[in-house]
Amino acid sequence: MSIELGPAANADWAVRTLERIRELSRETFVRLEHDPDLARTVVVVTGASEALGDQIVGHMALLDVLVDVDDPWSADVVAARARDAVAAGLADGGDDADARAAEAMAGMQREGLLRIAARDMLGLADTPQIAEELADLADGLIVCAHGVAAEGAAGTDAELAVLAMGKLGGEELNYVSDVDVLFVHRGDTPTAERMAKRVLHLLGTHTPRGAVYEMDANLRPEGRNGPITRTIESYRAYYERWAKTWEFQSLLKMRPVAGPPDLGADFEQLVAPFLWPDSLGAEAVEEIQQMKRRVETSRPVTRDGSRQLKLAPGGLRDIEFATQLLQLVHGPADPSLRLRGTVPALAALAKGGYVDDGDAALFTDAYLFLRTVEHRLQLRQLRRTHTIPDDPGDLQRVARTMGFRDLPARSAAEEFSKELARVRTGVRRLHEQLFYRPLLSTLASYGVEERVVAAGRFDKDAAAARLAALSFSSPGQALRHLEAMVQGGGRTARQLRVVLPTMLQALSDQPDPDGGLAALRSLTDQLKDNPRFVRTIRDNPPAARLLAKVLGASPRLGEWLGRQPEVLQLLDDEEVLARPHTRDDVMGGVEGLLKRGGGRVSREALRRLKRREALRTAMRDVNGAADVPEIGRELTWLGEGLLYAALSTITPDEVRIAVIGMGRFGAGELAHSSDLDVIVVHDGPTPVAEHAMEEVLEFLSAVTPEGSAFRVDPDLRPEGRRGPLTRTLESYAAYYERWGQDWELQALTQARPVAGDAELGQAFMDLITPLVYPDPMPTERLVAIRTMKARVERERAGRKGVQPSRRTPRRRAATLRRDQVEIRARDASQRRSLPNASSSDDLKLGPGGLSDVEWTVQLLSMRHGGADPLVRGPGTLAGLERLAAAGILAPEEAAWLRNGWLLLSRLRNGLYLIKVRDTSTLPQNPEVLQKLAALMHYRSAQALTEDVDRARRRIRKVFDRRFFD
Repeated sequence: MSIELGPAANADWAVRTLERIRELSRETFVRLEHDPDLARTVVVVTGASEALGDQIVGHMALLDVLVDVDDPWSADVVAARARDAVAAGLADGGDDADARAAEAMAGMQREGLLRIAARDMLGLADTPQIAEELADLADGLIVCAHGVAAEGAAGTDAELAVLAMGKLGGEELNYVSDVDVLFVHRGDTPTAERMAKRVLHLLGTHTPRGAVYEMDANLRPEGRNGPITRTIESYRAYYERWAKTWEFQSLLKMRPVAGPPDLGADFEQLVAPFLWPDSLGAEAVEEIQQMKRRVETSRPVTRDGSRQLKLAPGGLRDIEFATQLLQLVHGPADPSLRLRGTVPALAALAKGGYVDDGDAALFTDAYLFLRTVEHRLQLRQLRRTHTIPDDPGDLQRVARTMGFRDLPARSAAEEFSKELARVRTGVRRLHEQLFYRPLLSTLASYGVEERVVAAGRFDKDAAAARLAALSFSSPGQALRHLEAMVQGGGRTARQLRVVLPTMLQALSDQPDPDGGLAALRSLTDQLKDNPRFVRTIRDNPPAARLLAKVLGASPRLGEWLGRQPEVLQLLDDEEVLARPHTRDDVMGGVEGLLKRGGGRVSREALRRLKRREALRTAMRDVNGAADVPEIGRELTWLGEGLLYAALSTITPDEVRIAVIGMGRFGAGELAHSSDLDVIVVHDGPTPVAEHAMEEVLEFLSAVTPEGSAFRVDPDLRPEGRRGPLTRTLESYAAYYERWGQDWELQALTQARPVAGDAELGQAFMDLITPLVYPDPMPTERLVAIRTMKARVERERAGRKGVQPSRRTPRRRAATLRRDQVEIRARDASQRRSLPNASSSDDLKLGPGGLSDVEWTVQLLSMRHGGADPLVRGPGTLAGLERLAAAGILAPEEAAWLRNGWLLLSRLRNGLYLIKVRDTSTLPQNPEVLQKLAALMHYRSAQALTEDVDRARRRIRKVFDRRFFD
């Protein structure tokens, strides 16, 4: 045999076809020998398909259509050739005209199919083109059949349009597919029904050449039990009342094929509002997801398992369902997604930012690969199959038709199986990510108007009205922010169009929607090159809502996020934000930095750690996941960790240093805005210790491009900022015994070792304990502390936050003696002269403020701590518990002080988060006060102020009773 067999995927099939041709028609075989191009085409086609080889042998005139296969046949060309074939068949005479017409069209279908297979196997068209050509072949034959049926109804007013559905509608037809159609008519219904049935009969009846197609009209309303065709009005009535979600999903691929164009257009216009409603609804999303789950448990999947190419996980249905669901959710607001084909729809979804470019490319490549495999499977016997063969020989043949070749290490079948597994794994992973994306249910619940506004496709007046309805007080400015975010065709802008409806809705529920949107714009500007940011909030609605809550409640946190985008990953993990960070968590992070740095940590690394953890705690606060005590503990542990890292990095071997926390730091009750109040004790050369501590303070407090760690304040040390930065134990003992002031000893009630040498820190505590808690407490000290509290309240109106005078020890002592005489002379009337809780807005120093609680706890602890060690120790809340347990405070008194202290502390945290500069008073601006109230979950600013006033009155009542008792 002189014909070259090399191009054949299966040479045995090609040889068998050629031998049969030679046996049946020597003339035809010689023709092939003298026409190498035609012979090559026959070898390629028959080496891929036994069935096409059989058809050529049975009808050698088919070779004529293989002479020139360079150009595809359009639907019009197919229809014209089919009409000619039908006319020729009818001209031969016979009793059953429809049978002859059907046979002629079946012959035409075989010619067209053979020609398409040749173009496919010769590489003249890719898989999408082949699928489109197969659809064109079907279109032309349907047009021909419709023409025959229409001629039979001539003289009536009945008009029938044929609508392609499924793969035919999407122009994604297989070599062997059901051809899904719908019929719509106007005019006489019985005549239209006969026309529709005749179309199905002409195309579906079996003839000596087989049937043209397996026709399926069961996608019509009520399926096979419903009428074969309906009028526009009948379809409308059904879709309005009875249609299921899957029926609308099936209309995605619908297109008119034959019949009056205006009738087909009327049907398209009818179904558009049902297919693209104002709001799809979360229930519809769930229905589609449930239907997909049923597909995965269908009989073909349970029978064939992973060999089922179409329906099993990782198969074609994974891609098609995910693509269609994305279209149905986003298509109502974006007409560019209203496409029939899977590949064009994926491209449009990527262009619109609804899926990442890489994900769209993965799905597209996988879809084309799987469809090509499907084509090759069906070509062999021209049977409808979607199952990968388990026979090794058959699998090898499929692999070769796919272009795989044997390698020294692996066979073509092994290479093909490896690639197929890789593709399916990727498809399944992406399907689960996209198809079950929580954002879909959220967006499906929104109206088109909301989504169009967010996407930047809007009429400005209507958009402004919509934004006003969403609680934006400056709709014009909000529109400018939206336009800036979605303008251009960049990836971030495209993805933002998808996520902004969710963000706008979430922002509308926040205390400051306008400020939140401005912060979002600033954030997107800064992170436009960070693909993770928008992808996180697009794929995770809880993360989007949390971000909206953060930005809409706290402009300060928006600024922090812009400076530290790595913290955005926290948005993606609700559990991380819900779980309190422990001291071990913080110290673990610090130890990791030290280990990586060989026992040292860089200033920048420490600042990154601080801002990440501080922002994490603040986000937990805004999200309602952390209360005041938790916030205080987390920030305290963070401060301890940073001090530990700085001391580990800087402290030389010849000295021991212990840092003693004071104030809120010692109490373990830091606020967002707190400094770290400390005093320092050392053992070793004083100049070395002084220099080391100066470095530590500069290391932590200095501002760099990465920000600062913590501001460390050592001014509570003896003699204030004029005194030495650190002292030995002996120096502290000498100072406190000779010069220590009562307010200094009071401050030491909050002292606690927080970093450095633990043994030295404990020695400091052993030193100060008998000084702070003598038994009994000297009357002079009691009087002095009361005097100081009175002075602070007198002077707070002129100078907020007045600190004790930093005079020399002798001058301080003289002043204190004078004050003691003065306070004794005032007698009980002194208390009545102090301001009432309602006369000052100072939340810390004013009557009924934080200092009333703190001074009461500290004074009572000092008075009773000498006799009862159980009431000693730092911490306002812990102190209240100790005093209540000892019976020193009544339960109601302790509860009033505790609740009031928590409310005022929460209030000051809130003021800091909404970026109010003065956190010591309630805002006078009603809008700002309302934002604060909303942040604190009050229904109104009035409700907040009433709560604050009530709490302060109760605090003051207990203070008056206990502080001067």
